[in-house]
Order: sequence, then structure tokens, then C-alpha cells
Amino acid sequence: MELLASSAGCRRMPTDVLDILLRLVVAGAIGAVIGFERRMHHKAIGVAGMMMVGIGSTTYMLLAQHLMATDPGSVSRTLQGFLSGIGFLGGAVIFKSGFDVRGIKAAAAVWITGAIGLAVGTSYWWLGVTVGAATATVMFVADRFPDEVREQKQEGTLLD
Repeated sequence: MELLASSAGCRRMPTDVLDILLRLVVAGAIGAVIGFERRMHHKAIGVAGMMMVGIGSTTYMLLAQHLMATDPGSVSRTLQGFLSGIGFLGGAVIFKSGFDVRGIKAAAAVWITGAIGLAVGTSYWWLGVTVGAATATVMFVADRFPDEVREQKQEGTLLD
């Protein structure tokens, strides 16, 4: 049995189908909760999009761990490539119009959902679940504190 060293100690590499399936389901479920908040506000990237980010990032990390037996640098390259790709995907949901910028929260949600999937994919369950819960909490609570000045500016641009 091969071991993967991590900051939380040695972890068994995923070898059985149930372990891999559990990781994918957990990452997808966390992504779904984050995506549900986006859907509630009729924003870009809803439940399915965030689920795919979580599942996809977990898949990339599982593949990197599988390749690690023959290529020790695969995990590092996977992280570097994934971070570039997820940044590009997040950037696609940011829109600027005059002084108004929209989509920052959606881009951050894409970025952090990818990180959650990577954590779950490496068996760092506690990190993935904790960050997922914190992210969902922030996203659901943040809109409860309206910014009246920003809302007035947006109404002014809509009337113009």
C-alpha cells in the first residue's frame, strides 16, 4: 500500500471504488450548497456549475495521486495547472461596466469550490468540509447586509 504524505500525516491513496466515489460525492455536495446560494440570487454559475467545479477538481487531484507512483512531480504540476484554469474560469464570470464590477463573489466561489475539491481529493476531509461550511455561511449571510450606496448607484445606471 502506497502512502501519501500530507500536512495532516500519512494518508492512504484511494484505491477502491467506494473511497473514490465518496470523495466525488462529498465534493459535489459541497459545491451544490455553494451553487444553491448563487441560484437563489439568480446569478451565474448555479448548482450544476459549482458541483462540476467540485467534482472536477477532486478528479484532477485523484488522477495526480494515481500518477504520483511513476511521476512524483505530478501533484505539483496538477495544482499549478488547475489554479491557472480555475482562475480563467472564475475570470469569465466577472463583468465590468463603468465603475461597477459584478461577479466577484461568483468568481471567488468558483475558486474556493475548486480548492475544496482538491482538499477532498487528497483526503484532507476536515479542511474541505470546514472551508465548504464557512464559504456557504459567508455567501448566505453576506447578502443580509445590503449596501444602500451601491444599490442607489445601480438603480441610477439602470435609469440612465
